[in-house]
Amino acid sequence: MQPNRLDLLKITQVQDAELRKGQEIYEGTLHLTVHHLIFRHSTGSSEELWIPYPIIHTVERQPVSLQSGRHPLYIRCRDFMTLTFGLLKEGEAQDVFDTIQKLACVSSIEQLHAYSYQPQVPYLTNNGWSIYDPIKEYERMGIGSSDKWRFTIINRDYKYSPTYPRILVVPSKISDAVLTHAAKYRSKARIPALSYLHWHNSATITRSSQPLVGFKQARSIQDEKLIESIFSSNVPTGPNGETIYGSTAANLIVDARPMANAVGNVARGAGTENMDHYRNCKKIYVAIDNIHVMRDSLTKMCEAMQGVDNIGRQINKSALHRSGWLKHISTLIDGTKEIVKSVHVFNSHVLVHCSDGWDRTSQMVSLSELCLDPYYRTFEGFQVLIEKDWVSFGHKFQDRCGHLTNEKYFVNLVNTGGNAATNTIKDMQNKFYKSNYYQKETSPVFHQFLDCVYQLTCLYPTRFEFNQEMLLELHYHVYSCQFGTFLFNCEADRHQYKPQEKTYSIWDYLTTNKEKFINSLYDPMKDKDLVDDGGVLIPDSTKVKYWASLFKKEDDEVNNILIPENM
Repeated sequence: MQPNRLDLLKITQVQDAELRKGQEIYEGTLHLTVHHLIFRHSTGSSEELWIPYPIIHTVERQPVSLQSGRHPLYIRCRDFMTLTFGLLKEGEAQDVFDTIQKLACVSSIEQLHAYSYQPQVPYLTNNGWSIYDPIKEYERMGIGSSDKWRFTIINRDYKYSPTYPRILVVPSKISDAVLTHAAKYRSKARIPALSYLHWHNSATITRSSQPLVGFKQARSIQDEKLIESIFSSNVPTGPNGETIYGSTAANLIVDARPMANAVGNVARGAGTENMDHYRNCKKIYVAIDNIHVMRDSLTKMCEAMQGVDNIGRQINKSALHRSGWLKHISTLIDGTKEIVKSVHVFNSHVLVHCSDGWDRTSQMVSLSELCLDPYYRTFEGFQVLIEKDWVSFGHKFQDRCGHLTNEKYFVNLVNTGGNAATNTIKDMQNKFYKSNYYQKETSPVFHQFLDCVYQLTCLYPTRFEFNQEMLLELHYHVYSCQFGTFLFNCEADRHQYKPQEKTYSIWDYLTTNKEKFINSLYDPMKDKDLVDDGGVLIPDSTKVKYWASLFKKEDDEVNNILIPENM
């Protein structure tokens, strides 16, 4: 039985609190509610700072300050805000620390704020939960206007592939019986399924998980037949229906992993395609590192970006560079460019997968479609893209964002000894990552997608209807747990917990405040100019830069000196 969250409030108010945020110091009252920390300024101002508990990443209770006599609580948030509350009484500091720890660590989705949240002013729309209709969206692409593709509801009850959407699009010539056998050859039964049909030439982007090859080099005739049908869906056929090869460039299988990782999965009974069995196509490896490498990279970048606010030091550019973050972003951009050119320029079909097909695959597929289709660069279309390729295809938001966890980083440094404090917290974090399933599963996968979209908006400032503020808002709310949109690991979980009946969709919030998120430079006519680029964007990884605003920094603080990658 879940405890009453009100009973977890050891303390609800602390007066004469001090808030240190950057170089600024404020006085006021700290309030603790069931779902938020709230700081109210004592200057008579109505200004308040609200911090949802799920967005808290680290809380350190530090030794008393000899200078101020206050007991500091340092808080780092997942939106990269850092602040310190200074409290006059040690007992209050401990009670606040204990209360935040209990309220920030939940074990049930229904304990999250989304299940009790009510907007103060009703939203102007209430269709956020239905903004993505798979039938409507695939018909917009052209499915149904030819006999090449069909909808299947083989996964209608989520038993065929528990992490896949209920409705899938597959080649018309492939029966559900063939799909049943093909599922046995793909990890988690995540078969090759259509994500995108290109308006220009009917080339496609399909997505799947890795094949279950193993040491015995197993193969599946059904999987090979499915992929051959996908790859021949827009090429001419002879009088007897046979495919005429050579009418397009070689089709492409994109393994998003480093080659060594793909080969290493053979020992686990999986691996990558044996290209001897797949006709008229080639394979490339994009070399996107795994979730653990990305998590460590973000941690290093945060260490370089933060910890300098209160003492006025400049960011350590060398440490920032050693995080490898921009290298990872560049790899994603390069992979996107390869897919975009294959589809639009070379008229090729592209199948994308990684290991399970819900992390790197979602990144590659959605970024490529964003470049290929101007619709996805509109305010509405971007929402549809995220719902389609992230939510419905089973990106594990719950695990990757750490919504459910027994602990976060709650470190009591009182009596630890000042000189050992930094080492102690790092030791605790390292041990915690190794021992805690939820933290081992966390990774900034969706964050990286938003970062890449930010890079694209910088490269093409007139081609996106939405602005950077919308990207920042999405990053914030993927962790805030205020809305039900990003709480679950897959569509089946969404079906079980019924957020559309019990929570609000973030899309209704964004639509209600649409004017805040519209790019004033947007020029939709440029996407209709076939003399120019025909609405297709070709990304350039040589111009990537740190997303300064996300880290509450000025652009020239983090991007005025870029160090060569080989340093």
